[in-house]
Amino acid sequence: MRALSGLNKLVGFGLSMALLAIAALVAIPAMIRSSGENAWGAIALGQNLGAFGAMLIAYGWGIFGPAEIAQGDQASRTVEFLASIKVRLILLVPTLVVVVVPSLLLSPLRPDLAAVGAVVAALTGLTATWFFVGLARPYALMVLETVPRVAFTVVGIVEMERGADALYGLIWQGVGLLAAFLASLLWILRYLRYRPGMAAQLPGTLPLLKRYGGGVASSLGSQLYTVLPLVIVTAVAPLAQPMFALIDKLYRQVLVALLPIVSVLQGWVPRGEEPAQRVRTMMWWTLGMCATIGVGTVLVGPWILHFLGAGALTPTAIEIALLAVLLAVTFFVSVLGHAVLGTYRELRALARSTTIGTLIGMPLVAVGVWFFGVPGALLGMLIGMTVRLSIKLAVTRRCLRSGPPPAPRAAAEADVILD
Repeated sequence: MRALSGLNKLVGFGLSMALLAIAALVAIPAMIRSSGENAWGAIALGQNLGAFGAMLIAYGWGIFGPAEIAQGDQASRTVEFLASIKVRLILLVPTLVVVVVPSLLLSPLRPDLAAVGAVVAALTGLTATWFFVGLARPYALMVLETVPRVAFTVVGIVEMERGADALYGLIWQGVGLLAAFLASLLWILRYLRYRPGMAAQLPGTLPLLKRYGGGVASSLGSQLYTVLPLVIVTAVAPLAQPMFALIDKLYRQVLVALLPIVSVLQGWVPRGEEPAQRVRTMMWWTLGMCATIGVGTVLVGPWILHFLGAGALTPTAIEIALLAVLLAVTFFVSVLGHAVLGTYRELRALARSTTIGTLIGMPLVAVGVWFFGVPGALLGMLIGMTVRLSIKLAVTRRCLRSGPPPAPRAAAEADVILD
């Protein structure tokens, strides 16, 4: 029965992420046909910068939040969610300003698309996916968040195929994100039996920001590693940008499609009576998944990229091979960070691994794209990601020897707030 339950959750989360990934990928050729390759490059740049903003808005809850919810009781879950809403709404407007300004400056041809793309991508930081992962409620996530987002994305695709500018496709995506945020917010508040006045008893803004700062440091570092390559390629080798942006988009969407697996493991590990044993089992399984991801990318990657590029952009064999290895290594890094280091609250180690990997990888991206084009940029990303993997493996080994993970941190405040 446990195996069937786990499979059901995996299928549920998988459907949500697959629908979102498919909708986002189908929108790409529609945008290229609607407004051209340069417009797509501006959108991709804005979305990358916006994704960095999304991590700032999310403030680390995507990493440690599921473990807090999975291990906590009703009271601590209420504290965790209310704190997340307070922090994220405070950060929303200043973060949007931070991502819009560089988007406008770096995209002289279509600054409007870059700016709106940045705003839409940043709004994903409001998602409550982490809460549903902690509750192990995949179908609630699908109904409340996935369906609105996919539905409005489809509306945008239809508009673009009818001749509308890509700007309208982005706007409809933003409407879907806001609708999903409101639907999830209302459902979760009802689930938690929220009463007026609870939020007023939370700590002040600065204490909350300080308390949750470790998680956001790791999240921002991870997102910075994802955002910087396209920015670097745009600045160093602009002619390589459209092709790299396409590969980068597929890279990110495949990782989104793999999130259900990470999410299930993120909730499964902390629920065990012996989390260390579950970690060991998970790591062997993850190795098999990495091999599958690599082989699958080599087999179907060329066809997908040709489709996404609307026939105008075609990758080389070496670019596909590097993408395959990069996806496999990144998946392993993500599993270790979310399911192991997040469970054991090793947030400083998460941030340290990301910082070191970024300091090594990003200069290599710049050098690589200057001398070797897109393959050089991908190789630089791969080297940096391998450094991150090595550090996380070392920390994982230490965690397995340290005993059980710490208790949920919100529990100490729960009785006061719910009194």
